[in-house]
Formats: sequence, C-alpha cells, structure tokens
Amino acid sequence: MAQENFVYLTRERVVELEKELKEMKINGRKEMAEKIAEARAHGDLSENAEYDA
Repeated sequence: MAQENFVYLTRERVVELEKELKEMKINGRKEMAEKIAEARAHGDLSENAEYDA
C-alpha cells in the first residue's frame, strides 16, 4: 500500500507560496526568453551549448 505524505500549511504560507509562484512564472519566463535569444544570437542551435542549458 502506498504511503501518503501530507504537508500542512497555514493560509498565510499558501498565500506566500502562490505569490512566489506567480513571480517565478513572470520573471522566470523573461529570464529564459532572454537566455534563448542570447543562445540564438550565437548561430546554429544544434551545436550551441548555451541553448542546451
């Protein structure tokens, strides 16, 4: 039988985590788009180590 693990959070912690997730989605996407654009600027993506990262 599978063991279920529960994590209990306060309402305040849930709000903090939701805020952090929202910020990561917004800023993280911008950062990744910038990194991809930089990798593309280096030419052929098939041999571009920066694009693979």
